[in-house]
Amino acid sequence: MKHTHRVIVSRESVAHSLPRAIRLLLPFMLPAVATAAMAQTATAPATSSGTPPATPSNRKSAVTLGEVMVTANRRREPEREVPMHVDTVQAVSLQQVGAKNLNDYVSYQPGVFFASAGGTGQGELIMRGVSTGNQTSPTVSLYIDDVPVGGSTVYAAAATFVFDPALLDLDHIEFLYGPQGTLYGAGSMGGLVKYVTVKPDASGFSGNVGGDISNTNRGGMSYTEHASLNIPLIKDKAALRVAVVDQHVTGVYQAVGETPAGGDDRTHTRGARVQLEFDPTDKLTFNVTAMAQQIAADGLSMADYNLQGQPISGGPYVRRLNHREPFAQTLELYSFHVGYDFDWATLDWISSYQNFVNHSVQDYPDSFLGLLNELGPLFGVDQPMSSLYVDSQYTVHKTSQEIRLTSRKNEHFDWLGGLWFNRENVWEQYALEGDNAPPPGKTSLIQQNVNAGFAEYAGYGDLTWHIKPTLDLTVGMRASGNSQHLSNLEEGPFAGSQGGFREHLLSDDVTKMVTLSWRPNDHDNYYARASTGYRPGGLQAPLQSTLLGPNPNAKDSFGSDNLESYELGYKSSHLDGHLNVGIDGYDIEWHHVQLYTYTLGNTIIQNAGDARVEGVEMQANYSRGSWQFAASSAYTDAYTMNGSPQLGIQPNSPLPYSAKWAGTLSGKYTFILAGLDAYVGANVRASSHRNAGFSGDSSDPNFYLPGFTFLDINTGVNLRNGANIDFYVRNLLNRQVPIGTLNDEAVNFLSTVGGPMLVQMSTPRTVGVAFNVPF
Repeated sequence: MKHTHRVIVSRESVAHSLPRAIRLLLPFMLPAVATAAMAQTATAPATSSGTPPATPSNRKSAVTLGEVMVTANRRREPEREVPMHVDTVQAVSLQQVGAKNLNDYVSYQPGVFFASAGGTGQGELIMRGVSTGNQTSPTVSLYIDDVPVGGSTVYAAAATFVFDPALLDLDHIEFLYGPQGTLYGAGSMGGLVKYVTVKPDASGFSGNVGGDISNTNRGGMSYTEHASLNIPLIKDKAALRVAVVDQHVTGVYQAVGETPAGGDDRTHTRGARVQLEFDPTDKLTFNVTAMAQQIAADGLSMADYNLQGQPISGGPYVRRLNHREPFAQTLELYSFHVGYDFDWATLDWISSYQNFVNHSVQDYPDSFLGLLNELGPLFGVDQPMSSLYVDSQYTVHKTSQEIRLTSRKNEHFDWLGGLWFNRENVWEQYALEGDNAPPPGKTSLIQQNVNAGFAEYAGYGDLTWHIKPTLDLTVGMRASGNSQHLSNLEEGPFAGSQGGFREHLLSDDVTKMVTLSWRPNDHDNYYARASTGYRPGGLQAPLQSTLLGPNPNAKDSFGSDNLESYELGYKSSHLDGHLNVGIDGYDIEWHHVQLYTYTLGNTIIQNAGDARVEGVEMQANYSRGSWQFAASSAYTDAYTMNGSPQLGIQPNSPLPYSAKWAGTLSGKYTFILAGLDAYVGANVRASSHRNAGFSGDSSDPNFYLPGFTFLDINTGVNLRNGANIDFYVRNLLNRQVPIGTLNDEAVNFLSTVGGPMLVQMSTPRTVGVAFNVPF
C-alpha cells in the first residue's frame, strides 16, 4: 500500500518575485493599495465626494444596471462583488447566435478553449492555459447547478469525454477563472464552468416552445426543437418543471477510402429534464431533479493533415477511413437538494447519482495498419488485416454527498463550512482489433477490462472578516483524502501487461485560499487573491513489455500535480452603471505536471517538471440608449519551467492550446420596426496561434494551429405576444482554419513516421433562424 502526502502552498513560493502579469497591473493597483492603507489609520473610511460613509446596513454595493447574480462563492451575490474573475453568458444570447454545443459556448470567452477530440462530447476544457494537450484528468470542473458532472480520473477518460449539454432549460453559464480547489475540490486547477438551470416557479403556469433551423456550407440542414412547461401544483408552495430538446446537427466532413460517406460527423442530441420543487414553509425547500441526455454521432469531426499543416486525403474536411467510427454519450443524472434557513445560517444538503457512458470507435490510419501487419508474425498474428480500430466504452457510476452551512451576511464575520463525499466506480472495456483481409473474420490484438474505484472525502470552509465596512479579508481551506483501486485483466498478442492485477493507493491533499477585497465606494472593487488547486495522482498498469521493449520509466503509480495562483484584480461601474470594466493579472506556478508518454503499444503517465502561466484579462461593456458594446481580451504566457528531457520537452516550451492573445468585440443596436422591438448585432472573435503539443516531444508531436478571426452577425425582432425570431450567420467570411487536433497518443506518434495528424477544422459558414414562443 502506498501513501502520499502533499501540502500545496509553501512559504518559499510566496517569496518568488512578482510575475510580469502582476507588474503590468501595478500602475492600476498601487494607488488603491495606498489609499486602503491610509483608510486603516483614519477614524472613518475614505469616501468619494457626495457619497456617505458605508455602514453595516449599506456596506453591500448597489446592484448596477445589467448586474448579474452568480453563485461562484456558493452564495448568491452580484458578479461585480466577487473577488475573482467571473463571467456569465445568458442562454438567450447563445440561442440568438445559433450556439449548439460546448465548443460554441466557450468560443466567446477569451482564455477559455475547448480542445475537441472528435466532435460533440469529445474533448477537454482549458482555462488560463493550464493544459498539457493530452490530459490525464481534467483541469477544469463542470457543474450543473451544485452537482459535478463526469469522472475524475484517467480511467474514466474524464479528460477525453466531457459532458456536452444542449441548451436544455438553461438560464445562464458561469465561468470561474483560476483554481477553485477550496470550494469545489480536485480537478478545478484552471477554473470551473457551471450550468445554471431555470428553477420551477410555483406562482403560475408558463411554458415555451421553440426551435432552430440552419444550413452549413459543405454540410446541409440542421434543426432543433425544444419545449418547457412550468406547472404549479400548490399555489406558491410546489411546482413541476419539464423540459425536452431534440437537436440534429449536419456533418461537414467527408470519409473516403474503404467506408466512404458524406456528412460523416452528423450528430443527434436529445434530452429531457424534470424538476420538482416543494416549499412547505418559508424556511424549508425540497428540490428533486432527474435529467437524461444522449448524443449519437456517425463519426469524428476530423480531417487528415501532415505535420506541415497540409491536408493529405483530398481536402481540408476529408478523412480516409477503413472502418466506421460511431460515437455515443449518455448521461443520466438524479439529484436531491434540501435547504433550510436557521436565520443565523442556511443548510444545504445535496445528494446526486449519475451514470455517464461514452462509447467510441476509432479507426487507425493505414500507416499503423501496415506497421502491425508487418510486425504481426513476430507476435503470432499471421492473418493480415484490412482495417485496424479501437472499440472502447467507459462507464462511470458516480455518487456524491455534500452538506454545507452558510452564515448570513453579518457585520463583522461571515463563514461557510461543508463536508463532501464522492464515490466513483469506472468500467473500461477496451479492444484493439482488426477486420481480416479475405477470408472474412476478425483478429483481436488487445482485450482489456478495467475496473477502477475512486473515493474522495473532504472538509472545507472559509471565513470572511469585515475589517472595515469597505475592506474584507477571506481565508479558506479544504482538506481532502482519497482512496483508489485498480484491477485489470488484459490479454492478446500485443498486451503490455498480460494477465491480471489489483492495486490500491491512498493519498491526501490540502488546498488554501486568501482574498483581500477593498470597495472604497459603490463603484470600485479592488482585490488580491492567492489560491491553490490540484489533480489527484493515480494508478496504472505495471508495464511488462512494449513493441520496442521494456520502458524503464514505467511505474505502477503517479503522483498529484498541483499549482499556486496569485491574482490582482479591479472591477468598476461608471456612468450610473452604463459602463462596467474589469482587469486582472495572475501568476500560476504548476508543479509535478502529469504527462503521457507513448511507447508504441502502451501509454504510461509520469510526473515531469514544472510549468508557469502568467496572464492579464480585461473586460468592458457599455450600454446607452439603443447601443450596446462589449469587449474582452486575454493575454496568456504559458510555458514549461524545466522541461522534460526524457520526453524531448525543452525548458520554456509553450504549453499546448494556449494562445498568447485572444479577444472578442461585439456591438448591438436596438430599434423599432413596424411598432416592434428589433435589433441588429455583430461579434468578432480572434486569437493568435496555438500549439497542439510540445515542440520536440518525442512521443506526442506538435501541430501548429494558426491564428484566426471569425465574424458573426445576427438580427431579430420581438413580437407583441412575447415571441421572438432571430436570424444569424456564424463565420460570415467562411474562414477554414485548423482549431484543434485529436488527443490520441498512438495517432499522434504515428504522424512522425508518415501517418496523418487528425485535425478539427472551424465550422464553415452557417446561416440560420431561431425562434421562441412563450405562453
